[in-house]
Amino acid sequence: MFAYYPLSITVRPVNPPVKFVAGNNANKPGLGKDENGISYKIDVSTYDDTRAEVTIHPTYQKTYYKDVLNITNVDDSKGYNVYIRVNSYSINLPSGSYISLNIYDKQGYKVKTVNLTDPTSPNPNMIGYLDSGMTWIVDIEVSIPEGSSLPSSATAILQLIYTPSSEMPP
Repeated sequence: MFAYYPLSITVRPVNPPVKFVAGNNANKPGLGKDENGISYKIDVSTYDDTRAEVTIHPTYQKTYYKDVLNITNVDDSKGYNVYIRVNSYSINLPSGSYISLNIYDKQGYKVKTVNLTDPTSPNPNMIGYLDSGMTWIVDIEVSIPEGSSLPSSATAILQLIYTPSSEMPP
């Protein structure tokens, strides 16, 4: 026996309230050759600043990239709980290496550090509450032990997740 009830679902999309914005050091010179700059781009198929790509060129020991990306809440009426999910830990770096995002508020206070190479860290990782009109500054820190073999490239696939509710994202 089955009972069937009618149901209507209406979808009314809105402009995204949380966006990526280029940091002050995006598209600036990096280490080595001129083409090794700090590359930042928004996906050309979108115009809503909801997909960002950052390319950096670290060397041995610790390399620190300040203010390459910003996360901004353009909603003028409410704040959001923000998370970062690491979708891929398959970053091919030598043993003992790490990549982390260091997230700061505009006053320079650290909001959170997210390790992109440690599959035991929380996922998604709660960053904090981004109030209306606020911006967070994202720095990238990379460490590669001296003498190890440098890979040709390594990519971390992430998701920025935000919600006005206090529940954890699925």
